[in-house]
Amino acid sequence: MILFPQLPHHIALQIADGARSAPVDILAGMAAPEHPCWEDAPVGDRVTKSARIKLRKDVLQLAMDAGYPQPPGGQSAADFDARASIVLIQQMPIAPAEAARGGVWAFLACVLLPDIVRWRFSGVGGTTTPLERFVSGRRNVFQRLWWRAFHLMPRTDSATQLSDLLSALGEDELVQLMERPSIAGIAGLPGSIAAGLLAASQTYSDLTRRQLIREAQKRFLRLSSFLLFESIDQAEVDQHVEDVFEQVAASLLRRESELETATDHG
Repeated sequence: MILFPQLPHHIALQIADGARSAPVDILAGMAAPEHPCWEDAPVGDRVTKSARIKLRKDVLQLAMDAGYPQPPGGQSAADFDARASIVLIQQMPIAPAEAARGGVWAFLACVLLPDIVRWRFSGVGGTTTPLERFVSGRRNVFQRLWWRAFHLMPRTDSATQLSDLLSALGEDELVQLMERPSIAGIAGLPGSIAAGLLAASQTYSDLTRRQLIREAQKRFLRLSSFLLFESIDQAEVDQHVEDVFEQVAASLLRRESELETATDHG
């Protein structure tokens, strides 16, 4: 595993306070692979300067593909998020314990890629970017994308499948998958649920993905209280997921049929 430098929170706040309303081109000129106030790991394999430069170059290219420095539209922003998630998870092979350190993401957002943060979340009319997009936390631009890719990654590595899932899922669906630690924290389960959702939405085209995921999540939460998903193989996890979506679809279709019947009789 590789160790990334960390930016102390109070330094990140100072930088973010100025960066949140600065022009994108100014922040691009300030972007750097190092900072005098960073905190480097005392031991371990540290990420090289050249690797940090490459990370910036590749993320910047994705932003340019999405219209940078002009603010991205809805679909362009979603495409950037999906592609950037893959780049981050591939070029930041850090342990979950390391990814839980907020300073790592503050360094990326405030030092290495501040212009990307400002571009991606330029605020209403391009006036101000929320502070939380720069500092550490679940809404940090890069922290949320790395963890999203990490949780959706199947147990058997498949960058192609991960890319497909990230591209196909909407923001609300991704939030549904990520906001429940009891589900998101189980290796292989979020990715299986995501794939199951997409398959179910094709099989049961009369039902919306919003209906399917909301009802399915309730069942997965109940199921996880007495089934240890971590202890079973991926094929069995996938089968449980398929069964849940079939049960959800049957329940929703039955409910809709009953409502139609009641309306007709009324």
